[in-house]
Amino acid sequence: MLISSSRSPSPPTRTLCKYLASFFNCEYVTRGKSGLQDILYGMDAETLLIVGQYHGNPASLTFFDSEGQQQLSIWMNVVFHDKPKKSSLKNSMPPIKGGGGLAGLLGGLLPESDNKSRCLIQVTDDLMSFYCNGNNLFNLKVKGFKTTAD
Repeated sequence: MLISSSRSPSPPTRTLCKYLASFFNCEYVTRGKSGLQDILYGMDAETLLIVGQYHGNPASLTFFDSEGQQQLSIWMNVVFHDKPKKSSLKNSMPPIKGGGGLAGLLGGLLPESDNKSRCLIQVTDDLMSFYCNGNNLFNLKVKGFKTTAD
């Protein structure tokens, strides 16, 4: 997976991108003036995650496949809790726990967990909680989500 942001990300948006990249042990690239096709052309990953913002705050997660087709959009608010230590996050892909439609959709988009991770994502249709070493690092309060099939 590759993570990028809107063209001119605010500090909170950049922070969320860096946290997500560390959490998922993947690369974060700053977008700058690059278009979506420029990012897709150079990526080796199967999934691209773009973190969007609204009034300077992270507000959406949009997942694209390697061909640029939008797979899932999530509208949300972010609540940061504990500041993660970089060394505690660098590990394997965390498992997704929980139920509901959103958990199933994310399970199909994100790389499969090898269950060796010290982190996990607890997902319901209205909340995504990111935990590592027993600490709640941040929550994404989900306002809504949409797949390409909707």
